[in-house]
Amino acid sequence: MDAVNEGWEMLKKHNGFFLSDVVGLGKTMIATLIAKQFLFLGGRDYNPNILLIVPPAPALKQNWEDTLMKFEIRGKVKIFTNGSLHKITSPKDYDMVIVDEVQKFRNNTATAQAYDQLQQICKTKTSANKAKKVMLISAAPLNNRPDDLYNQILLFQDGNNSTLDFPLASFFTKAKKEYKEILQLFNNKKAREQTAKLYEEIRERVITPLMVRRTGHALI
Repeated sequence: MDAVNEGWEMLKKHNGFFLSDVVGLGKTMIATLIAKQFLFLGGRDYNPNILLIVPPAPALKQNWEDTLMKFEIRGKVKIFTNGSLHKITSPKDYDMVIVDEVQKFRNNTATAQAYDQLQQICKTKTSANKAKKVMLISAAPLNNRPDDLYNQILLFQDGNNSTLDFPLASFFTKAKKEYKEILQLFNNKKAREQTAKLYEEIRERVITPLMVRRTGHALI
């Protein structure tokens, strides 16, 4: 419930967040509880609907189905797989978007179309002309390159007018430049040190305010 409450507060403050608990700590259950809280608290003045995007693995989809049924919100959640986003013809009908394994969406040559479809879905205003709430589920968001991470954050943030206390666009422009320079280094030790320093800054300034993460050790 601590994770649920933390995620709920981030959702209200930032319109979205990363749910990144390690494997086995119940990300599906936590996400479902936050979704239920949104349906009954965040949407009390209207009749909200939720869009859930999952990888095409049948077992994973079934796990979501079972959890949504257990918490009695299956009827309010429409499920699509990663490869079927083109079938979502009316993004404004959804008030919240949950993306499982969001790391599969990167704005590169191989997945640019899927990312563009997801961004359009997430950034389209609701039928009540409100910004969508977005929950991004990923075991390790910092395993991404800075530009991939930035693209994921843009699913619920404005690069030039973020809910953080600084512009994300300028922060990541600098981070991407530093990352590119690190890739040119021939000294592996120096490259590792600079990479660690860069990602520590990203973690402290960007990820920590936007991420719910627990470890098994933290629960002992």
